[in-house]
Amino acid sequence: MRGGERLTSESAFEEIQRHYQQRDLAAREWKGNGGKVVGYFCDAVPAEIILAAGLFPIRLSGDPHGRTDVARQNVIPRFTAREDFVHSILNMLLTGEYDFLDYLVIPHTRDSIHRLYQLIAMLKDSDPSLHLPEIFFLDSIHTTFFSGGLYNRDRMLELKERLEEWSGKKITSEALSRVIAITNENKVLLKKVAALRAAEPPCVSGVEALQIIGSSMFMLKEEHNKLLKEYLDGTDKLPARNGTRLFVSGSPLDSLQLFEIIESCGATVVADDNCWGNRYSDVLIDTSLDPFEAIADRYHNRSPCSRMYPMSRRLEYCLQNVVEAKAQGVVFNVFRHDAAEIWEIPGKTKALEEKGIPSVYFRNQPYLISEPEPLKASIEELIEKIQDSQ
Repeated sequence: MRGGERLTSESAFEEIQRHYQQRDLAAREWKGNGGKVVGYFCDAVPAEIILAAGLFPIRLSGDPHGRTDVARQNVIPRFTAREDFVHSILNMLLTGEYDFLDYLVIPHTRDSIHRLYQLIAMLKDSDPSLHLPEIFFLDSIHTTFFSGGLYNRDRMLELKERLEEWSGKKITSEALSRVIAITNENKVLLKKVAALRAAEPPCVSGVEALQIIGSSMFMLKEEHNKLLKEYLDGTDKLPARNGTRLFVSGSPLDSLQLFEIIESCGATVVADDNCWGNRYSDVLIDTSLDPFEAIADRYHNRSPCSRMYPMSRRLEYCLQNVVEAKAQGVVFNVFRHDAAEIWEIPGKTKALEEKGIPSVYFRNQPYLISEPEPLKASIEELIEKIQDSQ
């Protein structure tokens, strides 16, 4: 927020868009003022602990329109990061687009991200001129069993200790409590955006929602909360949206491409099952617990993603959110080589069919959608099918 001036709802959203488009803006400003920046992959990394250490957390994202040639030259077969969006992020790391990072936390999530830890460690040793950040691997077990929770808590404690080394100060319970209050407020505000998006009729589009949610991962949460409050203050003046209500599930969406295509067909994406969307703010941190234990519990028991076991929990979560958003149809979008998401589609499709909810499945999709017309045709066919059934 420039100069501390009070923003209107419209100008607040413009500022949100600016940070979504210029994702390194706040982090570079922080770095320029002498602060340290921690990059991280995936929403499995507790940004709360990074913030409590006095460091700036920024979630890494790729660029569908960017290069991947340098990454592909450095990826050898046994370290292959096969998904295109992971190649994009790796390319940005190797070419200096993420040169403001001091540290990088790589969690044990999808295989292509997991492998990056080994690859980056090898590249750091073999070519110091690359100026890659210091890295930390956050291991985890992908179940919600009690024993898995104990293991994951200990790994999170290791992360806390490493962040204390990086920052040069102890992370206190008081600092964690302050940060939890701020991040919980952010999630509550994002839930209000989600409610406006799923309202009847919706007054926030899926494209707008992705920018609002995504920008929270590139800014300090206090600043994002201020923008969200200003934005929400004016939502009573937002125009209602017409059109078919669709739900999107599938691979991580760190760009607007797919939602822009869907909503150009006259539909509104009223909700989604995506770690760059509503799933990010689903679960608050329990403030009745010890702050560190509460963070560990939240990240162990947060809304399930495709890497979590059992799969039945994923199917229940998706179906519940489709029904609660009163979606009339579902779009499944899975990137090339995203095996984790592929396993879920048959079960999700069957569960939706039993509810009488039609769907369309885009499989083996490229990270950059250079030919949108086939997708548009399929979405328009889905919309027509929904309208004919009414």
